[in-house]
Amino acid sequence: MIYYQTFYPEKMDGRLLDEGLARGWYRIAQSFITTDLITNGDTLVPVFWLRIDLGRYKPSRAAKRIAAKNAPYRLEIKPFAITEEIESLYQTYRASIDFWMSDSVAEYLLGNGSNNAFDSRLIELRDGERLIAVGYFDVGEKTNTGILHFYDPQYAAVSPGKYLFLAEIEYALQRGYDYYYMGYLCRGNAKFDYKLFADRRSTELFLRRRREWKPYDAMEAKINRWAPRITRAANRIYKLMPAGD
Repeated sequence: MIYYQTFYPEKMDGRLLDEGLARGWYRIAQSFITTDLITNGDTLVPVFWLRIDLGRYKPSRAAKRIAAKNAPYRLEIKPFAITEEIESLYQTYRASIDFWMSDSVAEYLLGNGSNNAFDSRLIELRDGERLIAVGYFDVGEKTNTGILHFYDPQYAAVSPGKYLFLAEIEYALQRGYDYYYMGYLCRGNAKFDYKLFADRRSTELFLRRRREWKPYDAMEAKINRWAPRITRAANRIYKLMPAGD
């Protein structure tokens, strides 16, 4: 990522989290950052921050199917914790993917420290006693935001990662929150497109220059046109060296 600004809170206040998320900021480990660019190989590509307007949210057919598939499993939302069982599942998941992730859950969430400055929750999904999926999300006063999801690859057919996403939305709905923030969409890497599955109609996209959130469906064609131009301009400006140099 090319971070425009980075803030290291000693303790993230809920109101400050809400305000930051609304302005295109996001948590990385124990920092709070803002950017519109990430690296994809040796190229910079644009990202567009997303949220769901919970007042307009209606789960899609896909969301309902995933909820039904995971209904036999036991889901529990707990205070923030990192256990050996969780770390073991993370390593199993990490070995199954073809993209980079931090070496451990602790490194992903806490960086080089041991303190969590954010107000976080842990989600555990179990098949009997077997831990099959884990999620972490942060809460503010009127918003929440997904941070990390992973699962046992043997359960991939029921999409437990997406089910955790839906659980975080349900948590927010039950508490009368205004928005659920889900990170970014990347034009240049389709693996982030899954974030649209829950309900495209209530999904909004952030326009940083205008400091406005717009309906995603109204902006999709435009960002598809903008992305190649942004990529060309960003790579001229930053003059990235080829990966490995």
